[in-house]
This record gives sequence, structure tokens and C-alpha cells, in this order.
Amino acid sequence: MTEISRRETLAWIAAASASAFAPQASLAAESGPAAWSDAAVPPATGPGYGHDPDLKAADVPWPLTFNPHQRAILHLSAGLILPADAGSPSGETLPLDAFVDEWISAPYPAQQQDRALILPGLAWLDEEGERRFGQDFVAASDAQRRAIFDAIAFRDRVALGYERPAQFFARLRGLMLAGFYTLPQGMADIGYLGNVPLVTDYPGPTPEAMAHLNASLTKLGLKPFNQG
Repeated sequence: MTEISRRETLAWIAAASASAFAPQASLAAESGPAAWSDAAVPPATGPGYGHDPDLKAADVPWPLTFNPHQRAILHLSAGLILPADAGSPSGETLPLDAFVDEWISAPYPAQQQDRALILPGLAWLDEEGERRFGQDFVAASDAQRRAIFDAIAFRDRVALGYERPAQFFARLRGLMLAGFYTLPQGMADIGYLGNVPLVTDYPGPTPEAMAHLNASLTKLGLKPFNQG
């Protein structure tokens, strides 16, 4: 698995927190799944980083809470959710498992709400693997793991009884995407060109940028900007 520092994941969480991913589920017709556990999930109780975190510091105050097996489930799931294509690598080659671990281990309300869904969801993947194939999610074959995900990944094909697992999958997919698109590989995938340091003096906006700005100002009834 690709490793990433806690300092990097702290900055990563700050970026991903700006986006919202709403879990959704719907109904279809299929045989019943493994049981979903609604038992209370112990909360993460580590300290937070306060109102003024030092992003230059190497330490993150809360401990990580996933065990190696849970990380392995996430690692394999990342490759299924974000397969390699012509523009970006497989999610399995990126530290997305570390991102989700960091996220649900953080002692904040939004992260703790996700924790109460993600942890039972990971357990459910193992139970569903045992029910279908006699082995847990990690031990299952790639085709078997895909079959489990196919049952919960598509809104119009989620079978009756699979609603909670589908909610879990939707949220997990959202977190994976949040992590991916705040990584350099995800930014490159969408052609994001920001956050590039300049080695010379700022040359000013391009003519295309100025034309766009002035057109917007004109629409608002404001005076166009004169660079001269």
C-alpha cells in the first residue's frame, strides 16, 4: 500500500471538508443480503487540532483507528471505485485508504457521523463475502468483490434489503472521490492548473482572463477594468 504522512492527510482533510457528498440509496429486486449491524460504533475520542492548527507541524493529534484488515478492504475498494484509465492511475495505487482512516478517526461531528456508517459497512462487506462465497472481502477474488459492489453501487439496481449497504457505498465512494481529487493525480485528471509556484515576478492576468473579467463586469453594469 502507498504510505502518506499524517501531516499530508491533515491538509488533505481540510481540502476535502470543503466538499459535500450525500449518501443515497434506492430499491430494486434481488435476494436478501447479509445482516447489517446497527450496533453503536465507539466514537473516536482523540484530541482535535483546535481553531488554529499549525500545518507546518508534522504531528496530527488524534490516533488512527483502522486495523490492518480494514485498511486492506479500503485499499481494494479504492481500485474498484477508481479504476485506472488513460488519464489517471488506479485508486489502489494511491493512499486513499489512509485518507479514509484519517477522516473517520478525526473527533469532529461530520467525521463521526461517517464513522458510524463506514465501520459497519466494512464489516458488512466481509459478512456478504462470507455469505456469498465463503470468504471475507479481502480473501475473495476480484470478480467476487465486483459482484458485491454491483449489488450496491447503482441507484436503480439496489435490491430490497440492501439499502443500508448502498448508503455505505455511496458515502465511501464520495470520500474516495474527495481524497482523489485533492491529490495531484486527481487534479491532473481534471486539468487543474492552480497552486503552481512562480519563479519570476507575477506577469499579470492573461488577455483571455481579462476579456472574461471585463465581459462579466459589463453584464453587471460595471466599468471594465483598464490594465493601462
